[in-house]
Amino acid sequence: MIVFSGVVSDEIQRKTMKRRNKYFFCLSCIVVSAVIVLDGILFFILGGDMIEWLIFSAALIAAVLLQLFFARMELPFRWEYNIKIDSEKIVVESPIWPNPLQKPMKKIKKVLDAGDCYYIIYADINNCIVCQKNLIQEGTIEEFETLFPEKIVRQKA
Repeated sequence: MIVFSGVVSDEIQRKTMKRRNKYFFCLSCIVVSAVIVLDGILFFILGGDMIEWLIFSAALIAAVLLQLFFARMELPFRWEYNIKIDSEKIVVESPIWPNPLQKPMKKIKKVLDAGDCYYIIYADINNCIVCQKNLIQEGTIEEFETLFPEKIVRQKA
């Protein structure tokens, strides 16, 4: 069994929030682009006013750009975790949640090695478990990596 326990450092929290903000911004850009294109097609097919379409498009683009200026870089609480990993599941306990979070190992999409931490990713970076390497209490990093033989992706420096 591998156990990570403790408070995640401020540096890793900021790095994680930056990754999540970048992901959300890219996703928002894709969705807004698709909405503008589809809306433009409908406006022109139905004989809509181009000014209305331009105003609507500008408002959507402004909303996406506001994410850059008002991106949340820190959370109002400390990331304190107790993460237990065995060959079948990952159990995450935190004082923030009333019940432990359990995730099956077989649903892990990838494990991103970011140098000082691992991101165990299930769907995307917004749905991940952060394992700070220096918070390992039981087991070793080598044992951790053997649990994810073909799913570890090393981040380029």
